[in-house]
Amino acid sequence: MSPQARQAIRKEADLTERVVDYYRRLFAGLIARMNREPGVRSDIECTRMCVEAVDMMLENQGRMTKALRELADDQDATKKSAA
Repeated sequence: MSPQARQAIRKEADLTERVVDYYRRLFAGLIARMNREPGVRSDIECTRMCVEAVDMMLENQGRMTKALRELADDQDATKKSAA
């Protein structure tokens, strides 16, 4: 695996980890508030947060897929040059 491929995968893994941490904190706060105040109407806030979280997960999945594809392409190129 080339240093560039390793760096791209690390970069995407770091980004994914930050997004996960961010949304877990947001959801934890929202869940705590909903548990404290069950009568509070928060449907719109919940829907928006869910849509944003799913959008970010899809974006990160796309980036990770790109990094993995580049890794596979790099390995294919290495095999061809070794032959």
